[in-house]
Amino acid sequence: MPLFKQLDETGCEMLTFVSDPASGLNALIAIHSTKRGPAFGGIRTLSYQSQSAAVTDALRLAQAMSMKAAVADLPAGGGKTVVIKTENMDRAKAFEALGRAIERMGGNYFTGLDVGTTREDLLEIARQTNYVAKDLDFGKATARGVMAAIRAAVKHQFGDESLEDRSVAVQGLGAVGAELVTMLHAEGAELFVADVDQNLANEVGEKMECEVVNAARILSAEVDILAPCALGSIFTAQNAESLRCRVIAGSANNQLATPAAGDALRKAGITFVPDYVANAGALIKGVTEYVEGKEVGFDVVDRIYDNVTMVLERADKEGKATNDVAELIARERLA
Repeated sequence: MPLFKQLDETGCEMLTFVSDPASGLNALIAIHSTKRGPAFGGIRTLSYQSQSAAVTDALRLAQAMSMKAAVADLPAGGGKTVVIKTENMDRAKAFEALGRAIERMGGNYFTGLDVGTTREDLLEIARQTNYVAKDLDFGKATARGVMAAIRAAVKHQFGDESLEDRSVAVQGLGAVGAELVTMLHAEGAELFVADVDQNLANEVGEKMECEVVNAARILSAEVDILAPCALGSIFTAQNAESLRCRVIAGSANNQLATPAAGDALRKAGITFVPDYVANAGALIKGVTEYVEGKEVGFDVVDRIYDNVTMVLERADKEGKATNDVAELIARERLA
């Protein structure tokens, strides 16, 4: 697809190519929208099959960040950086060069962690620019936001937001999933956990005294709440009816394989919290700190409870899938 047509279809304002031959850096900075404020979005560092695939990923992710910021009603837009990982890249020098590129954007873009990027990478960026959230605990902020989303969805589905003795299956035990398990354990939830890294799953299971489930079977667990915190595209129009949970709320991005899957979940009687509504905790904390110019407490992400309630109530009122309603709200605000 022609490049400018891709920008038009995603609604992105700008796509910047960043090259630094000395370090081997090849990166893309996509800015989707600055209508509501500067664009926020992390840095994804991956090996891509082609430059075209990297462009598509950057534009899609930047658009998703705008949607996330709009539903959260933040004074910010969405952006994303994609670093094309290669064997010859001098990582420290590459991220320092990326920092110089971000600095040249003059505050229109603020960045942070994403898949494949480390805190050490952010420190290299911070040598060249202040437009980076190098100290934000992304895992804790995101997990606390998912907890708020779970409470709102449980209240909507069961009439009582208490998580004590509620059964919860957590898929994926990375920085967010493991933190979420700790928070759920403190609330007295009955926990089932799984990860493709079986040793990690066993370690978390022993520490939190919860049942470890095979990673291939966790999605079909018979529980009150399913919290996907790993891969996306896991719910389809075909498998929705086979799920045995009542609520889905997790941090994984792009959980629906297609938009039609959201309607299938609705028809199956499952309360589904769209991922970019539930996983906005780090974005909310980062934008708030940027606007206020100081560190704020993690309680700032608890506003996700109200955001989720708004989406779920409007979905019921209009007889629509929650993912469709969240997208409508975002597009209304971006307009």
